[in-house]
Amino acid sequence: MDEPVSPLDADQVSAIATISEKLKLPFGEVREIYKKEFERLAMHARIPNFLTVLTMRNVRSILRGVDKRAALS
Repeated sequence: MDEPVSPLDADQVSAIATISEKLKLPFGEVREIYKKEFERLAMHARIPNFLTVLTMRNVRSILRGVDKRAALS
């Protein structure tokens, strides 16, 4: 069973599930990358309203291999 996603709100859990389903990857794997990317973006965000959308875009790119180096660093 997956660990709880306590720091994530319902929109973020939904975003993770969407990416997981579309890319056919395990929820837990997507969740870990999503959390790291969200935290990275949140540090510099002036307007946090679009963080979930930006994070989804970046996570999809990372998982598709477009930006593998960023995911590994």
